[in-house]
Amino acid sequence: MGADEVICLGDIVGYSVPFYGYLATRDANRCLDLVQRHCSEVVIGNHDLFAIRKLPSHAAGFSYPEDWYRRSFAERKRLADGKVFLYEDHELPSLLNDNSLCYLHSLPEIIVKPFATHNVLLSHYADPDITGSCTFEVSHHHHLADHFATMGRHQCLHGLSGNDHIPGMKIFTPGQVWQTGFERHELGHSPTWITGPTVSRGTMANGVMIYDSAAMTLSAVALGTPLHHLPASI
Repeated sequence: MGADEVICLGDIVGYSVPFYGYLATRDANRCLDLVQRHCSEVVIGNHDLFAIRKLPSHAAGFSYPEDWYRRSFAERKRLADGKVFLYEDHELPSLLNDNSLCYLHSLPEIIVKPFATHNVLLSHYADPDITGSCTFEVSHHHHLADHFATMGRHQCLHGLSGNDHIPGMKIFTPGQVWQTGFERHELGHSPTWITGPTVSRGTMANGVMIYDSAAMTLSAVALGTPLHHLPASI
C-alpha cells in the first residue's frame, strides 16, 4: 500500500513519563528531523507548543496571560483550574536544538489541503481547541459545531486530526459519531471530522490513517507495536 504524501497531525515531541517506556532512546530532535524531511504538510500540537513555550491562538475561551510561562507552576495550576493542560509534572524536557526550535516555531495550527474536488482541513484537534491544549475531550457530535463551521469557512469537506490516540478512528458528522477499529471507512460527500491513532509507542494501539481523496475513503492501519503498560504506582 503506497502513499503520495505523508502528513503529520502534530505532537511530534513530548515524552510523558507514565505513558512511554523508551527513556534511554528518546530523541525529539531525531523525530523532528524525520518529519521535516519526509512530511509534505505538518501542523503543530499542544505538546509541540509546550516544548517551545508558545501559546495557542485560542483555547476554547481560556485566556492565557501573556506571561504564562514566566509564572510558577503553582500559579498556572491555579489559573488553569483543570481546563487546560499543564505538563511539567509528568513530561520531560524535549532537549531541542536550534533547528528543532526554529522548525516548531514555523508550524501552523491549521492547513487547508486542496485536492482535485474538495479541500481537507488538517489540525491537531478541533475548534474551539484546535491545538488540543484543553483537557476537554470531544465525544459527541454536538461538540463539533465550531469545527464544522471552521471547515465550512475554508470550504473543507473532511477534517483530519490526531490528539486523542484512538486505537482506530473516531468519526464525527454533524448528526452522529461512531468509533471504528483499524479498518477502511467510506466517508462520502458529507462533512466529516475524523480523529485517528498515534504512531508513538505508548499505552494505546498505534497506527496510521491512509486517506484516498478520489475514492473518499479513510483507512486506519495498525502498526502493531507492543503496548507500554502504565506503572502500578500511577
